Parts: sequence; C-alpha cells; structure tokens
Amino acid sequence: MIKNISVRFLIIFAAFMVAGFFSIQSLYRSMQLNQEVERFNMEVSENIDSLSTLLARLHTDTLLTALSLQKRVEQTPQNGKKRLSSDIFFNTLEEFSLKQMKQQNLLKHLQTLKEEWRGYIDLRKKLHLTLKSGKKERIQRELLSYMIAYNNLSHNLTDLKHHYIQEFNGHVDKLREQAMNSFYIGIVIAVSTLILLFFLLMEVNSINRKLQSYLEEKELFQQKLASANRALTKYSEELENEVKKRTDEALEHLMKNPLTKLHNRLSFVKRLEKNSRASVAIFNIDRFQSYNDLFGAKVGDRIIQEYAAYLRKTIPYLYEIYHLQGDEFAIIETDKKSSATFLAMVKRVAELAKEFHYSDENGSFILQASIGVCIDEKQPLTKADMALKKAKNSNDSLVIYSENLVKKQKYLENITMTKVLSKALKDGRIVPYYQPIVDTRTGEVHKYEVLARLIDENGLVIPPAHFIYLAKQIKLYSELTKMVFDRAMKSIEEHGLHLSINLSADDIHHLPTRDYIIDRLAMSGHSDHLTFELLESEEAKSYEEISAFIHRVKQYGAKIAIDDFGSGYSNFAKILKLKVDYIKIDGSFIKKIDTDADSREFVEIIHRLANNYNLKTVAEFVADEAIYNTVRGIGIDFVQGYHFGKPKPLAQIIEPEERKSGPKEVKTESGEPQDMVWD
Repeated sequence: MIKNISVRFLIIFAAFMVAGFFSIQSLYRSMQLNQEVERFNMEVSENIDSLSTLLARLHTDTLLTALSLQKRVEQTPQNGKKRLSSDIFFNTLEEFSLKQMKQQNLLKHLQTLKEEWRGYIDLRKKLHLTLKSGKKERIQRELLSYMIAYNNLSHNLTDLKHHYIQEFNGHVDKLREQAMNSFYIGIVIAVSTLILLFFLLMEVNSINRKLQSYLEEKELFQQKLASANRALTKYSEELENEVKKRTDEALEHLMKNPLTKLHNRLSFVKRLEKNSRASVAIFNIDRFQSYNDLFGAKVGDRIIQEYAAYLRKTIPYLYEIYHLQGDEFAIIETDKKSSATFLAMVKRVAELAKEFHYSDENGSFILQASIGVCIDEKQPLTKADMALKKAKNSNDSLVIYSENLVKKQKYLENITMTKVLSKALKDGRIVPYYQPIVDTRTGEVHKYEVLARLIDENGLVIPPAHFIYLAKQIKLYSELTKMVFDRAMKSIEEHGLHLSINLSADDIHHLPTRDYIIDRLAMSGHSDHLTFELLESEEAKSYEEISAFIHRVKQYGAKIAIDDFGSGYSNFAKILKLKVDYIKIDGSFIKKIDTDADSREFVEIIHRLANNYNLKTVAEFVADEAIYNTVRGIGIDFVQGYHFGKPKPLAQIIEPEERKSGPKEVKTESGEPQDMVWD
C-alpha cells in the first residue's frame, strides 16, 4: 500500500480522469453508431433500391420494344444516362464497403454484380439490334438469353442487399459492444475510485488522530531512551566486572597441575615474583622419557603421580611442592634465615629419593632423580635449572649452583652456537617448517603453523630452543625473524598456503622489525592468508604498541591469535581489548584432557568464554584419537599436534608423496622436538 497521502490523492485524480475518458469514449461510439446507420440507409439501402428500380424500368422498356408496343422509347442518350447512373450506384457501394465495413467478400460480390450488370446491358443492346433486323428465330434466342440475364441480375441484387444488411448488422453489434464496454469500464473505475477516496479520507482522519498520540509517545520514548542509555552503561560495567571475575576464576584454575593436583609452574612463578631472592630445589626423574616410551603414556602418568606422592611424604609439609612440568618438581624457601635448614632438608630428601621403588604389571625398578639447588639467589628458578642440567650431565645426583659452576660450559656453548647461528643466517639455513592445523568440523587442513628450524652444515635440524635466546643476546634476533617471515610470505604467494606464524612482543616493540613486517604485508596481495600468533606468556612493554600493530595488520586482512593461552600473565579482559580472532589453548591442559576432569573443565571454560565473544579456539598438542575426540566433543574449532602431523619442510607439504624422509631433528631433554618458534 502506498503510504504517501499525496501520491494516493494523485492516483485518485488520475482514476477519475480515466473514468471520464471511458465515459466520453462510450458517448462518442454511440453517436458514431447512429451516424453509421444513417449513412448505411443513404448509401447502401437507397442505392440498391434505386438500382433495382432502374433495372425494372430497363426491363419494362425492353419488353415493350420486343412486343412492338413502343419501338422508339429506348433512345441512345437515355441508355447512356442509365449507364451513367448505374456506375454512380456501384461506386458509392464500393466506397462504403471499403471505408466503413472493410469487407473483402462484399467487394468481390459487388464486383461480380457489376460485371453481370454490364453483361445485361450488352445483351439488351444486342436484343434491340436483333429486333430491328426482324429475324424471329434470332429474336427468340436473344430474348431467351436476355431473360436469363435479367433474372440472374435481379436475384443477385436482392441477395447483395441481404448480405449488406447482414454484415452491417454485425458491424453495428461490434460498435455497440465497444460502446457498452467503455461505459461499464468507466462505471467500475468511478465506483472503485469513490471507494478508494472514502477509505483514504478515513485514513487521513485516523492519521490526524494518531499524530497527537505520536507526539506524546515521542516525548515518552526520549525519556525511556535516556533511561536505557543509563542502564546500558551500568550493564557494560557489570559485564566488564563479570569478565574480570571469570578470568580470575580461570587463572585460579590454572594454578594446579591436572595430573598430580599440585600447584603448577604458573603458581610457582607468581610466588617468585613476590621475592627478589629465594632458595629453590628442582627434582627431575632420570631417564623418565625412556620409561614413558617403553611402557606408554599411562604408565608414565602413574610414575609421575606416585613420585609426587612420595615427595609429599618425604618433604616436610612446611614446604609447598610444585609440579613444574612433566617429570619435574620444585620446592622454594623465601626466608634467608632458613636457607641452611632448607639445604639440609634437600640433601636428606636426595638420599631418600634413591630408595623410590616403582612396580606394576611391567615389573619393578628403582627410580633415580637429579636435583638442582640454588641458595638465596636472584633468579633462583633459572639458576636451580642450571644446577639441575649439570647434575643430569654428571655423576652427582645433587648439584648446588655457584657462579663458576656453569659459566665456562655455557660460555663455550654460546661461542659455538654463535658461530653456527651467524653462519646459518648468512647461508640462509634458517628455514620454516610447517605443522598442519585441522578444522574439527571437516577434518581438513585449515592452515599450517610456521616453526623456525636451523639446519646445520651436516643437515641436522636444530629446534629454536637451542638458538632463540642466544639470538636475542647477540643482536641477531631481528634478522632471524625477518628471514623466517619473508620465507613464509613467499610460500603464501607462490603456493597459496594459509599460514600462522609466531610473533613475540620483542618483534612488535622493535621498530625496524615491525616496519619490515608491515611493509612486507603492504607489498603482498595475499596478506589475508596470514595469522600472527602472539605469545600470551610474554610480558608486553606496551599494550598500546601491540594494539596499534594489531589494528595495522588487520587493515591488510591478517588475523591475530593468542598462543599458549593459560600459561602466562594476561587476563581475558586485556585479550578482548586486543580484538584477536583465535585463542590457542596451552598444550599442558590438552595433553591430559581425556583423563583429567580439571583439565577438561578448564578447557570448557575457556571455550565458552571465547565462544561468547565470537573467538575461534585451537587446541595444541593433540597427540592421539582420544584427545582429539574429547576436544571435538567440547566444540573446539581447530586442532594441532602429532596426531595430525609433525612439522615438515615446505617440499613435503607441497609434494606429500615425495621426500618423506627429511633430516633428523635434535630433540630436547624431554625427548620431543621443540615446536615453539621463539621459546
């Protein structure tokens, strides 16, 4: 329905005009019909009657002449006059038939009659000449032919008049029908227009009544709108508080290891943050990876659980035991006055640890442990870890950190690795490896994560854990980042891959590196194939710089993911402000998700939070079918891990059937290749 009143009034006016047009047309056709009837009477009926009269007169004159009753009645001038009069009659009938009735059949009939009339006149002349000759036999023959022609002509004249009347009646009926149709159409349009006008006037009246009500409601609406704005502001504040609350709850859940229920590395680090100096002891089960590989992950889990219970029985309850990772545990003492007591307790535990027996259906054996200790030191975790590494590489089960302990060894290692790294950068042997990220809905590869590898001169593949930290120390880190990033972009541009690449806070804060990445994106036509993974475990110097970087790269179509979510210090509220696209849940929670209820609950919480804000979730370290089915059942969007493929060089991704045996990778102490790019 047309809502504009003015337009509808114009439509009604136009409808009245159309109704008037059809009414005038009906009147015009009625007048035309009367004129047609008068003209038919004048030009057809009277002409045919006159022609019949002329024929009868000629016939009477001919008979009188034949009977010799009036031999001189028929004169040539009179014949010429009659002939001239018959031509006028025929021409008038032809003109009427052609212009008014447009009937070809009547014209043909009229033409035939015209020819018969001429034949009749010729026979009549011939009969007169025969009468003058006085030959009776010839007169009889000519008279017989004349009578036949007369009878035919008289009959055809009558038949022509009948046909004209019949055709004209059909023509008149058609005109009358057209006139009536125009009249009825005009009446229908006029009545419809009046009905429309009636309803329109009612609507105008209704609008006038509603207008006043609308003005009153408008004022009331403005008041409600102001109230709604105040309520929305309050709701936004409540929502922000709820997000903060849920983030804090999730972080609280992160504080414990799902396997042993002991406080985890995150909790340990947070406690260290509150103290500038501390004493730390780290316990690591010797050759644990061998047991895990030999008997399987489930046996390995039981060993970890029983060893944690053994430590809890051995170590006084005064000390909190922390499960840092895998087969590694730690205790801490923050009181300097108790350092000597702490060291004595650790030495006693080291002696008792030699007696830890483990047995199951696979057999019985004694587990040994290496212990690294630092006493009242800054950065105690790092230094205790150095002592632990020294213990694992020596015959001593317990090593106490000192400055001279690892300085020389570390110095030599750094010199060697510096040469290897510098030469690799110069030769272009820092290469990207690619690990598939799979869509849980389709089971197809969604994209690949780029993982840096150093290929030494002997073809050995070295993971980043062995050279990234050194690269930062010797100022080669930015060159390494640029090389990996540039090669990843080339693989996108040449092969159309969709890639995800790790980026550290140092990369973003370093202006030349940041500008190089943005310039490279600007020159590429495939920037929308790239996702940047930001490490959540890294402390950012400036959230403003990171936010500005994210905004800039998103302009080129790139996406943003938060990597290792759950392992660092950020909270969900800050992540929301960064406007990221993906959250990659830390692998420490995914590894045990099929057997540990706490891990599953944590992952479900993170997935629900992400889903509420339209963020996609990625599960890392999916090692088997059971873990995959669990995360898929939760609703995780994408998965990544050895169950779907190990990191491979580009050639094996592009040509999966070729070069399946790549160079051998260096493994970390845990026995698994290091998959992180920058840590």
